[in-house]
Amino acid sequence: MRLKSTLLAALTALLAVAMARAGEYSPKFYCGVVKADSWTMNNNLEGIYEYDLAGQTLTKLTDERDVYQAPLGGAVYEDGKMKGIHFKTVWDDFDQTNTYILYHVEYDMETWERTLAVTLGDMDRNYISSCGMAHDPVTGKNYGIFYNFNMSWQVVNRKLATIDFSTNTPSRTILGNASIPMAAIACNDQGVLYGVGEDGWLYAISTANVGSGTEVEVMPLGDLGIDNISTNPSSMTYDAHTGRFYWSVVLTDQKCYLYEVNPNIGAVAATQLMQTPDNSWLVNLCVIEPKAADEAPAAVTDLTATFDGASTTGTVSFTAPTTTYEGNPLTGTLDYTITANGAEVATGTVEAGAQAQATVTVPAGDVEFVVTVANEAGTSPEAKLSLYVGPETPNAPTDVVFDYSYDTHQAIVTWHAPATGTHGQQLNPEALTYNVYRMPDNTLVAEAITDTTLTDDFYPDQLAAYIYKVEAINDGIVGEATESNKAVVGPALDVPYSNYFNTEASFDLLTVLDNNHDGVTWHWERQYSGGGRATYYRSTENDADDWLLMPPVNLKRGATYSITFDANTAISNDVDYMDVAYGQGLNPDGYETLIDHIIMNEPITHTYRNDTIVPTKTGVYYFGFHCTSVANYGWLLLKNVSIRMVQDAPALHGDVNGDGVVDIADVNVIVNIMLGRDNAEAYDGRACVTEGDDEVDIADVNAVINIMLGK
Repeated sequence: MRLKSTLLAALTALLAVAMARAGEYSPKFYCGVVKADSWTMNNNLEGIYEYDLAGQTLTKLTDERDVYQAPLGGAVYEDGKMKGIHFKTVWDDFDQTNTYILYHVEYDMETWERTLAVTLGDMDRNYISSCGMAHDPVTGKNYGIFYNFNMSWQVVNRKLATIDFSTNTPSRTILGNASIPMAAIACNDQGVLYGVGEDGWLYAISTANVGSGTEVEVMPLGDLGIDNISTNPSSMTYDAHTGRFYWSVVLTDQKCYLYEVNPNIGAVAATQLMQTPDNSWLVNLCVIEPKAADEAPAAVTDLTATFDGASTTGTVSFTAPTTTYEGNPLTGTLDYTITANGAEVATGTVEAGAQAQATVTVPAGDVEFVVTVANEAGTSPEAKLSLYVGPETPNAPTDVVFDYSYDTHQAIVTWHAPATGTHGQQLNPEALTYNVYRMPDNTLVAEAITDTTLTDDFYPDQLAAYIYKVEAINDGIVGEATESNKAVVGPALDVPYSNYFNTEASFDLLTVLDNNHDGVTWHWERQYSGGGRATYYRSTENDADDWLLMPPVNLKRGATYSITFDANTAISNDVDYMDVAYGQGLNPDGYETLIDHIIMNEPITHTYRNDTIVPTKTGVYYFGFHCTSVANYGWLLLKNVSIRMVQDAPALHGDVNGDGVVDIADVNVIVNIMLGRDNAEAYDGRACVTEGDDEVDIADVNAVINIMLGK
């Protein structure tokens, strides 16, 4: 009895407030639309709309259909977001009944972009409030009257509860049972919860927590005189400017009407305002609050912010409005306020229509500037500008290339400086520095260097794959790193070498060069029949320019080697192209072609070979397979690669001058070459192979003397 008296006193106190509200005013609403007469089966336009009461228009606020923008299980509007529960009805073949899939959805009310969509679990079924939800502006709580389902999706009863949308799975606090079926509920600006019953009465609903098994107190306020309310979607919202509720309801004739509901005791009534445009069925009505008073200034224009380089002190400029929010001429002095991420950074005055400029200092980072102007009638709508202020985070370096010289045992890494930062600001390349890491051991090879080329003296004990990572630094801010190509470095293998690609590990010591940087390149592929193969599968946009390099191998000058392999295209009537070459270093541009422009146009394996490979220099070599298939063609398969020596190099001898004997004259030739008095090339390389290391030095003198002495 005390509860009912308290509720009655609160309602009576509101009567005086509501009676004082008047004037020429017509509200606008946000609402979801779930059905309209003009829609066809393939032309439904569910989504979020603006409902203009004065113009009697419904305007869709997004281009695309989006059923989640009109949640059927109820929604609230708070903190700049629409948050709600949507559900879909699905047929369960096993149980031969309808079941439901529930979703927690959230949208930004400025852009109406979806910021959250979470499918709720089967145990989270009691989240449907078919009468909509109500947001209490006083306490910030959200209310709904939720179906309480059993495991067969049959409604056991209804529960009044609060719902908190702050987590992916919303949490509910049950306040009590709600046995009177409500068509729609809403809170007024004082936090009192109202409901229109399916019986056509207006009720005030107590939000006191009486426990799950106890009936909540409901006070009937008056009969609205509508006795043909259907169970189709219905929605209600409160407008503090008029002190009235606005209620959309589908009657049993399947027509949707908008009513204005007077909640004042002794004057409770529902006035039919109109049938909704296109007989649209509405959910989740919400009054769009005017952004300013009619005679307050309109928003400022020409808002800009200028900061020099990495400085966090700059200027904010704007033009003051010449009209009021309602559109009438505006004159006089206006007070302006500038905030940055909610903190006030400048205030001042400006004449209507004049330009203003203020110096501001802000923390580095992403900054949202908000500018308002005010007069005696109120504050203007906000004008906003977002930008990044302070030192720019550099983008990652580009074109990071890793080459290796076995002659000098040095890695050579090159890259290009980023031109801009992650926020679009231009960077000064001369001010950038770089950190360079060698992977996989994550060794910091160079720190804060200014060059875009690095030479790393590096020769590991074992043959292994390495990459380098390069990150740019701008004014102390480190950007994202870019990885180089992989290269295999270490003691080269001796021939014979073979690779059947039976396992994925067969790729560990191979180097892949994606020269056109399209991400489509050589990789290992498992065969259905067992084992595997190296493969290149077509790019739909780019011609192939992709190398697969075998591990580095030791070759001798003058020896003869062969390479054999199996290859084919995987698809009939398709075409693959491939070249085979070898050379020193990881840049294939200087390689010597061994087999030119192989054409494969049928899925039949062919064996290819070259048995006449004779290096002109002793050293470390790479054999490479260069796929050049045209765009949208090809599926190149490679197996059974074998590299072996066919014939060893001729035995070393000391007859440097070619006179048929090894004597002191040969020693003199070598000494003269060492002293620059003679040219080694004139002796057909014989002076360079005496000792076998391709260098003319004292070791060759000793070798000739030993031959002379029979050692």
